[in-house]
Amino acid sequence: MCHKGNGNKEMIGLYMKQAWALIKQERLFSMVYIVGTGLAISLVMVLSIVLYVKFAPLYPDMNRGRELVWEYGVYKKADGDGISSSSLSYALLERAYEGIEEVEAVAIYESFDHEDFVQPADRPTQLPVTVQKTNAGYWRVYAFRFLSGKPFGEEAFQSGLPVAVITERLARQLFGTEPAVGQEVKLHFKAYRVVGVVEAASPFMGNCYADIYVPFTVDPEWNRVWNQSGLGPYASVALVKEGASTEAVRKKVAERIAQFNRELQPEGSFDALGAPDPFWVSSFRKYSNQAPEVGPELMRYGLIFLLLLLIPAVSLSGMADSRMNRRMAELGVRRAFGAPRTTLFGQILTENLLYTLLGGALGLLVSFGLVQLVRGWIFFSSPMDVTTTEVSAMALPTGSLLNPWVFLIALAVCFVLNLLSAMIPAWRAARRPIVESLNLK
Repeated sequence: MCHKGNGNKEMIGLYMKQAWALIKQERLFSMVYIVGTGLAISLVMVLSIVLYVKFAPLYPDMNRGRELVWEYGVYKKADGDGISSSSLSYALLERAYEGIEEVEAVAIYESFDHEDFVQPADRPTQLPVTVQKTNAGYWRVYAFRFLSGKPFGEEAFQSGLPVAVITERLARQLFGTEPAVGQEVKLHFKAYRVVGVVEAASPFMGNCYADIYVPFTVDPEWNRVWNQSGLGPYASVALVKEGASTEAVRKKVAERIAQFNRELQPEGSFDALGAPDPFWVSSFRKYSNQAPEVGPELMRYGLIFLLLLLIPAVSLSGMADSRMNRRMAELGVRRAFGAPRTTLFGQILTENLLYTLLGGALGLLVSFGLVQLVRGWIFFSSPMDVTTTEVSAMALPTGSLLNPWVFLIALAVCFVLNLLSAMIPAWRAARRPIVESLNLK
């Protein structure tokens, strides 16, 4: 058994040496082949990184699998004179989730971005910041890491106290090495007491990202009622308890929305458009007045993945097939000197494995560089989406750059296609009479 194992290792080593020698002999073909394989894999990896950031549990949004997102609603007048769609009122969100046992916490926040300025006490300048106005439940839904202090609680929220949680980056800018907790920060010339300092979220994390977090009850008009019932400036993320059914929560919320809708009649009606949505479904909701089209979106992503893999791979397969046809005479000579078919197939298998591995390594490096270079364009629809943070300074969430399963699947698909394009001619050559193979040029 040991001799057999050693013999297999020696044979594999010989195959690898021969494959590497062939790569060096056919440098142009090898370069095109490796670059083509790398291109196919890099494009798939770029798309997978985008989807990973979009759907995977990443700091501080670590419980995406248990979240229900509700951002929009539609109000229709009974006389057909008008339809309005926007974010939601606080009263409706509170009514929808109040007392539901399966809900652990509900984060309610102002749905539109707040770009503002803080005024440092020690210099006559203003620092641009992103502000997130939230309720106290926000800190139970999202797993922020507090480096000092703690979040503002329900009492501070209900009382509308001017308190703030800031990021470590903003704390350094304002206070240097001094402790930030307990100090005052002036936001839009209003003084807030810092109660906590958190590790900053990535700008790619949507409503989790901000430089400073304050209770929206600080605004005296926070609970103002819009002309259209049920609509307002707020959105919500409900965290369902572990082991509880998200569908059961959705059903209970739908019953309360139906009751609210009945109370509006005959003057008008309210439609939640199927919300609240599981987190991954909410990612497909593009418009405030339309339900998400999940099926077509999934098909579109699947088609993109398929095209990104198959188009370069098919082109490479044609090159490999042409190359194997040119090597028919070589295969015939090797068979004439007694090389068994298994040896020929083993050599071809090793050559394609080496080509694919080199192309995979190149594709992985290219995908990392490409995502870092154009991440602002990939993740944001316009430069206005992020105004207070330089795109060049945006760090992708840890772990998002490599999805091993997607990489291995892309590598395997390229390897199989490349191998088939080489093995089919090799199989034909192995079955062809030796004299006929020798006559091919």
